[in-house]
Amino acid sequence: MDIDRNGPLSRVTNFVYRLLIIELGFVLATAPALIGIFLLEPDASNIPLYAVCALLFGPAITAGVYAWRTDHDVVPWLRFWKGWVDGLGQSLMIWVPAVALLGLAAFNAAYAQVGIGFIVAGVVLGVSGVIAAVTALVVIANFSFRSRDLFKVALYGAASAPLAALGIVSMIVLTGGLIVVVSDWLPVFLASFLLLLLARTVTPMLRQIQSDLVATQG
Repeated sequence: MDIDRNGPLSRVTNFVYRLLIIELGFVLATAPALIGIFLLEPDASNIPLYAVCALLFGPAITAGVYAWRTDHDVVPWLRFWKGWVDGLGQSLMIWVPAVALLGLAAFNAAYAQVGIGFIVAGVVLGVSGVIAAVTALVVIANFSFRSRDLFKVALYGAASAPLAALGIVSMIVLTGGLIVVVSDWLPVFLASFLLLLLARTVTPMLRQIQSDLVATQG
């Protein structure tokens, strides 16, 4: 009996398969960080070590978004690792400063003897850096811009599609809320689904970049 590959059962099966495979890829790509976070005591003195662990999440986010780019991809495992390898250098270049800025803001909030205004400003600056970095990671996963142009392209995309930029902010707030309210590990278990939401949320921004920048270059 022939199987209808375009039927609803096949689409659901393919979606679940991709969801699980991309989740597995994300967990493996961040496994050293996850082990480190598990072993660390939840103490403010370990903020620098948490920041070091967080460095692995940048390339994994790029790879996950890259793996979700094509709905009918039959080899999500290979696609995930291709996105990880191809985007590793640029992802780290973007992600390391953002994590360092957020880690410094968190460390200062815990130990610095300064006014609440400076602490709030530092945290806002750190979170803003992470938002800008995630936007750039999405650009890396979808286009091949020069490293020096990544932030300019990301800012242009965010300004051209503000709802998509707001969606990125919402995704980060949602992830942070899950960590604070439920469990540190819940976003890890939901990583593939969260990456899918991120990939879909930024679609208008990617279309704007494609039409205004890529097409112009072509």
